[in-house]
Amino acid sequence: MKLKKVLAFAMDIGEGMLISGAGVSRVEDTITRICLAYGAKKADVFSITSSIVTSIEDADGEILTQTKRIRHYKTDFKKLDEFNQLSRYMCRDLPNEKEVKQRIQKIKTGRINSFTEEVLTSAAIATAWTIFYGGGIAEGAIAILIGGAVTVLSRYLSKLTPNEMVLNFLLSFFVAALAYLSARFGITKDYGKIIIGNIMLLVPGVAFVNALRDMIGGDMMSGILRVCESVLLAVFLAAGSFMALVFLGGVWQ
Repeated sequence: MKLKKVLAFAMDIGEGMLISGAGVSRVEDTITRICLAYGAKKADVFSITSSIVTSIEDADGEILTQTKRIRHYKTDFKKLDEFNQLSRYMCRDLPNEKEVKQRIQKIKTGRINSFTEEVLTSAAIATAWTIFYGGGIAEGAIAILIGGAVTVLSRYLSKLTPNEMVLNFLLSFFVAALAYLSARFGITKDYGKIIIGNIMLLVPGVAFVNALRDMIGGDMMSGILRVCESVLLAVFLAAGSFMALVFLGGVWQ
C-alpha cells in the first residue's frame, strides 16, 4: 500500500479514536505505529483535543503531511475498541487498501444506539444517581421523566446552539426549573437531589479524566486544554441551574 494511503487511513483511525474518547498519547502512538509498520522511515504526530497533525518520511526522503480538525466528540468505547483492534491488525498483518477501507467504513457506520434506547438509558442513569444521592421514590420517579426529557431536548437544541457550553447551560436550566417546579407543586420536597442526579448526565467526566491522564503522560498542552474545557462546561452547568432557581425564586427561600 502506498504511504499516502497509509497516512490517510491512519489519520481516519486516529480521528475516530479521539472522537470516541481516547487520550491524545494513545492516538499519537497508534498513528505512529501504523505508519512505521507500512514502511515509513519516520513519523511525527502531534495531537490536541481539536486537531491531529502527522508528518511522515518515506525511504526516499519525501515528506507527507496531513491534518485533521476535530469539531465534536461522542464517547463510544465500543468504537474505540474496534479502532484499536483494527490498528493492531494493520500493524501485525499489513492488510491491503481495500480491506482497510472496508473495515474503517464498517466501524464508522456500525450499529448506533437508537434514540429510544438513549432516552431510556438517560432516564435510568438519572434515576440511579438521584437515589444514590439520597432521593426517595418520588424523586426517582421525577428524575426518570426529566432524564428522558434531557436527551430529547438535547437532540433538538444541539442544532440551534452555537456550542456545547450554551447547550449545557440551557439543559441545566431546564433540569433545575423542572425539579424546582415539582417541589412547588408539592410532588417532592427535596428537589436538590433531582437536580444533582440529572446534572450527572451532563458532567464531562471522561474529558476530565483524559485531561489528567494526558498531563501525567507529559502531554501538558492537551491536558490543560481539556481541563479548561471541562471546567468551563462545569461552570455553565452550575450557572444554568443557578439562573433557573433565581428566575423561579428558589434561591431566596
